[in-house]
Amino acid sequence: MANPMRTIGFIGLGVLGKGLGLALATRGYPVVAIHSRTRSSAHWLADRIPKCQVLESAQELANAVDLVFITTPDSAISEVASSITWRPDQGAVHCSGALPVSILHPAFQQSVAIGSFHPFQTFACLKTPEEAMERLKGITFSIEGQSWLLDTLEKIASHLGGSSIVVKPEDRAIYHASAVMSCGYLVALVKAAADVWQSMGVPQEEALPKILPLAKSTLGNLSRAGVDASLTGPIMRGDTTTLRRHLEALESRIPRLIPLYCALSMEFIPLAGDSVSKEKLEEMEHM
Repeated sequence: MANPMRTIGFIGLGVLGKGLGLALATRGYPVVAIHSRTRSSAHWLADRIPKCQVLESAQELANAVDLVFITTPDSAISEVASSITWRPDQGAVHCSGALPVSILHPAFQQSVAIGSFHPFQTFACLKTPEEAMERLKGITFSIEGQSWLLDTLEKIASHLGGSSIVVKPEDRAIYHASAVMSCGYLVALVKAAADVWQSMGVPQEEALPKILPLAKSTLGNLSRAGVDASLTGPIMRGDTTTLRRHLEALESRIPRLIPLYCALSMEFIPLAGDSVSKEKLEEMEHM
């Protein structure tokens, strides 16, 4: 079995690579080398990790470490794996949420243990190692791995304060769709709410501080009490008059948001359950 404290290197340093690199180094893992096409990103991370060097190529990095995390865009992962002459005792790990471990087949053909390690978390706006560690507390990592590498990735997830699940290759895309809905699309939804305020003459920078307390309270309710206890609004009351007024106002002010509003409403209606009569539910479904 491999030593979980093997030397570690990162190829590609977007938001995820920076955050994960900071977190691993903070937990005592030897992150000793970085390679990125964007040198400013590489130096940003190296400046925050003692004894970490910036290397000029992916091959140089692979020569210098035992465990390589490939945190490039998804479209570049296979190309990177193919470009390296690997050692049989190494591990190669990608951090894509959507792609299966088989994308690293070029490394596997060279007898390298391959795996994937995807944190179900966002690393946007990180500045310090402490912030990186705080983001990882209690989160879930989806992992795949062969031979010794699966055990290593399970240990890393635990050492970072999270837990791990094995996501089957055929489930990777749908798993990642959930991640996108939980993060990027949540931002888009709040932005849409801010656009409604802007239609009332309130700029986005002023609208967000008014919207976010409500959004944060709702997420807090979900965390503490679950979905059913957090449901509120006109659908829960069967208030078709208010729903019609919403649609009329959107038609007048921001018609592009009507499909979004209707799609969310259709997802919400089944959640109303026994709190609304069957007749009201059917009326809302056909509005």
